[in-house]
Amino acid sequence: MEANPSLGAIRFRAMGHVDLESVMKIETQSYEFPWSRGTFEDCLAAPYECWAVELGDREGRDRIVGYGILHVSGDEAHLLNVCVGKQLRGSGFGREIVLYLVDRAKAQRATKMFLEVRPSNGIARALYDSVGFHQIGVRKGYYPAFSGREDGLVLALHLDGE
Repeated sequence: MEANPSLGAIRFRAMGHVDLESVMKIETQSYEFPWSRGTFEDCLAAPYECWAVELGDREGRDRIVGYGILHVSGDEAHLLNVCVGKQLRGSGFGREIVLYLVDRAKAQRATKMFLEVRPSNGIARALYDSVGFHQIGVRKGYYPAFSGREDGLVLALHLDGE
């Protein structure tokens, strides 16, 4: 699915500490077990690619509507977090973020990309499947859950055309 053109074009820019209030608002509204502010601060301090995704509002001001975090080491990339604010889910922006991060990984000569996803997150699983990710494993008890722990499905995408 392409992003809804009636919503305007999104713009990617490097995330900074000044963005964390907006990012945390999206994160806490999106997940039952959100990342902490400290986790985002650690990502900004590490050699990770942290991207804020902006969309212009009716007054012509850009506002953060999503974000993505990528780590590349050697020929492997790990998609750590992708999120779109609730009001824009289903608009195609999530797919644009994933594809942007795939392109960023390729630009750094990564040949494989990995991620974990909850089995219960059908929307994310469908998105990753549509991009070409496939399941290669399971991390038992990877995610916190209200009753115990939830497994994490390990997905992979070959970036070198294999």
